[in-house]
Amino acid sequence: MFDGQKVEGYEGETIAAALHAAGIHVLSHSIEEHRPRGFFCAIGNCSSCMMEVNGEPNVKVCVEKLQEGMVVNTQKGKGMIL
Repeated sequence: MFDGQKVEGYEGETIAAALHAAGIHVLSHSIEEHRPRGFFCAIGNCSSCMMEVNGEPNVKVCVEKLQEGMVVNTQKGKGMIL
């Protein structure tokens, strides 16, 4: 699931790749200007793809592997640790 909608992908590919293939190109927004951020470095060095995965904030989805049943949400701001 991504932001409440079902998205399909291949287990083992990155979350970002599955989202991109599903037509989802905005992965986050800049903190200060709220500008859209997309798939950028693809090696986990930048912060353009940080999302909340299974309730855990600040996951870099360009290197995190997709697994069945994952819940991925757009992260607001810097993310909150619960």
